[in-house]
Amino acid sequence: MNKISKRIGLIFLIIAALCVVHMITPTFRLQIPFNEWVWKNEPNDRIRYYMSNSLVEKLNKEKPDVLHTAEMLGQESMGGRHIESWDTHVTYFLMTPPFYLMGLSMYTLEIDFNKDGTFKSAGVVYSD
Repeated sequence: MNKISKRIGLIFLIIAALCVVHMITPTFRLQIPFNEWVWKNEPNDRIRYYMSNSLVEKLNKEKPDVLHTAEMLGQESMGGRHIESWDTHVTYFLMTPPFYLMGLSMYTLEIDFNKDGTFKSAGVVYSD
């Protein structure tokens, strides 16, 4: 009986450790293809960072205007500001590096538009 309870306890400990690792790095640090639904609806914002490579490629290839970009990625940029047709720079928060409790270090998606709202460039920026 004691061996069985130790094994069950070990199994629960392993499952708990995997859950914690998954919360910290939802894709186990692998980049995944951009998915609009996941971008907008996943409660763990950290997954946005792991979609950023394919999203930047998509944006640079398709060159959407500012309103189409806001439709695809959400109407609110970093800081809760509503995106308007005259915006020339839009920032989306991606994540804070793992194990940073509080600080200014973060990854953001930076998208630039021309004055007429046409796409200019997109990229991921790390700032500290």
